[in-house]
Order: sequence, then C-alpha cells, then structure tokens
Amino acid sequence: MRERIAAAPDMFLVAEDENSGLLVGFLNGIATDESRFRDEFFTDISLHNDKGRNVMLLGLDVLPEFRGRGLARELVKQYRKIAEVTGKKQLILTCLDEKVPMYLKMGFQDDGTANSTWGGEEWHEMRMVL
Repeated sequence: MRERIAAAPDMFLVAEDENSGLLVGFLNGIATDESRFRDEFFTDISLHNDKGRNVMLLGLDVLPEFRGRGLARELVKQYRKIAEVTGKKQLILTCLDEKVPMYLKMGFQDDGTANSTWGGEEWHEMRMVL
C-alpha cells in the first residue's frame, strides 16, 4: 500500500470523519490502458501509467462502524468525477458474489467471472463506463 501511495498518490481518495479526524474509508486504484483486470495490478506498481485511459480499482474500504451510511457510494461517486475530469474512460474492479448487488446500484455492470484468482477466490469483473 505504501508503495502505491508513493507512486500514485492522485489515485487515492480518502474519507475522514469530520468530528474525530479519523480516516474512515478509502478508494484507490491504478491507471492503465489495459481493459481487463489481472492480479498483478495488486502487486506491481510499475503497471501504473498516469496517462492510462482506464482505472483498475484495487480497494474500497469503509470501517465497519461507518458502513450503511452511503460512504462507499459517495467515495465511488467522487472518484468517478475525478476520473472523468482527468480523461479516464472506465473504472474496473473485481468483487466477490455478495458485493455484486452493491456495485450494480453504484452503476457498474457485471462482466461475469474475472481473470483473477486473488486469494484463491472466484471474482466478478465489474466495469463502469465513464
């Protein structure tokens, strides 16, 4: 994560609790011209291309006590705005079955089984065309 932050700080969006200043959520990714997700995006920051037309989203996390408030949806909404302004064409991510409905509500489409075996799991590839 530190390596990603150092190499692509503009690809991170964080949410802070206004009362405590606590970091309560974040969304991050890397830019690339590739159009299919692959596991190497998680481990090889050299695949990041500032001028890449697509963003591979690598993590959307919200602290448990802050879930159910629309924070993840707002992070995606704001990230999308930034991606559009910077000329990106798609946001692409992978998720497990139980998260598919959440991402569909956010405007992603389900492209079916991903080309990912991260953590020994079967993943869905989700895409949002900007």
